[in-house]
Amino acid sequence: MESRDILVDVKYSHISQSPEIVLPNNSCDCHHHIYDRRFPYAADDTRNLPDATVDDYNQFKEWLGHSRHVLVQPSSYGTDNRCLTDALAAFGSNARGEAVVDDTVSDAELDELQLAGVTGVRFNLGAGNATTPDMILPIAHRVAERGWHVQVHATADQLWELRPLLIQIPGNLVIDHYFRLPPSAISHASWRLAWELIQKGRCWVKLSALYHQSQRDDVSDMAALVSCFLREATERVLWGSDWPHPNLISANKNMPDDALILSKIYHWAHNDQVRHKLFVENPAELYRFN
Repeated sequence: MESRDILVDVKYSHISQSPEIVLPNNSCDCHHHIYDRRFPYAADDTRNLPDATVDDYNQFKEWLGHSRHVLVQPSSYGTDNRCLTDALAAFGSNARGEAVVDDTVSDAELDELQLAGVTGVRFNLGAGNATTPDMILPIAHRVAERGWHVQVHATADQLWELRPLLIQIPGNLVIDHYFRLPPSAISHASWRLAWELIQKGRCWVKLSALYHQSQRDDVSDMAALVSCFLREATERVLWGSDWPHPNLISANKNMPDDALILSKIYHWAHNDQVRHKLFVENPAELYRFN
């Protein structure tokens, strides 16, 4: 691919060099967002993030070398999933979606989302007010009947407080951003929660947005934590870019070097069998890629 031999300006990514790895065929980015101001943000949105469009992401995807990807409904849109479904239609069969719904969602609306390519619902307890913890179990039971998963984003402290609820969720559960655990994860109660949920056989962990907890630009301080998940939970790990890195944009911070971070995760996976699980097999199973 010629574009991988020449440095280009990849929007919302500070890529300093050509990717030095080659991902397996059908590799999947399991966590990214699309922002398109053709679709209005929710009334309570305070971040006013700029466009990060389908075309922008296609350039990012081509540069890193993956073909499949999962669009995650951002908090900016609340429960209005029109931007999500519009982007899914544009991307086609190599994309899946994670929508945001509340307890007023109808079966007909869930049907429409499923036809659009949605395979899960997300509860973002760190941003936005569209959903609340008390909605999780009722909605989880409804979407489990469809074979969908429930995804939760919260801090490590919040996840521990939610433990009584999380252990009751039927079907598959996905936890964003490695439980938001710090590099010294073993000392945190949510470290125990992570393994309790993983051992139930239905919990998946996204190795995404390492910069949330890392104290280093090259995220090298996350090596032990990520390597442990890769080694001990090989069947349940997923990789996600978190492009366009909305938390960093809203905090006016520098964009990460996505090629470098992906390379770190690739090498921490330590062999081709683990890499194939992480990038190809696990996403294909969870998101039902053919």
